[in-house]
Amino acid sequence: MAKTCILVLTLAAAALGQTSADLSAKYNHVTAYKVRPDVLMTARFDTDGQVCEMTLEKRQTTDTGIVFRHTFSDTEVRTLMDDLVPENERGRNLTRVLNGVIAGGSIVTQYTYANVRVDVYGTARPAPAGDKVIIITWPKRACGEERATAR
Repeated sequence: MAKTCILVLTLAAAALGQTSADLSAKYNHVTAYKVRPDVLMTARFDTDGQVCEMTLEKRQTTDTGIVFRHTFSDTEVRTLMDDLVPENERGRNLTRVLNGVIAGGSIVTQYTYANVRVDVYGTARPAPAGDKVIIITWPKRACGEERATAR
């Protein structure tokens, strides 16, 4: 009986031990921006504080439930590009006619502009196939080193 009580108390204490401070001590902190109800964006910055890379991903869970169709439509890709990097900031469109590569089950579509590059990574199979991650980079800006959290 005593061993059972000790085991239950130990498990309960372990379950309650995931505080913000605990996680920060173990992992680097990342700031994410909720761009749409189901789209999160993380950003990296250069030494001057200018954004040098944005990564957009569909959330698997949202405030209203779980999203099983976690891909971007072509319209969503274009709308997100327009919202995050308007046409006048992207610069002249330098995108080639054949701007996609398929290798195995992976697809990469690249949109190239004078000031930014947009890479859309997706899958051709297995289902649900589609665009999964969008990475917007500013090639003329060098991303600063990630700051490691003291452990």
